[in-house]
Amino acid sequence: MVGSIGQQKLLKNGRNDELESDKLGVELMMYAGYNPEAMIEVMQILKAAAGPNRVPEFESTHPDPENRIQKIKEVIVSYR
Repeated sequence: MVGSIGQQKLLKNGRNDELESDKLGVELMMYAGYNPEAMIEVMQILKAAAGPNRVPEFESTHPDPENRIQKIKEVIVSYR
């Protein structure tokens, strides 16, 4: 019961929430003096880990890593 309640709460967070967290991550990394391009490397690792059989974005609860990379790049440019 408790597990299903937790899942329902977490499933309220969608792809846009994840993209927003990426944006905040870039902002915080820059503020702290870290290189925000490191987030791109993380997305590339996630993409590689999924391999050729990864689930299409429309069937996934997460944005496609390639889309996240593009959005992260856009956010980095906007903050510089």
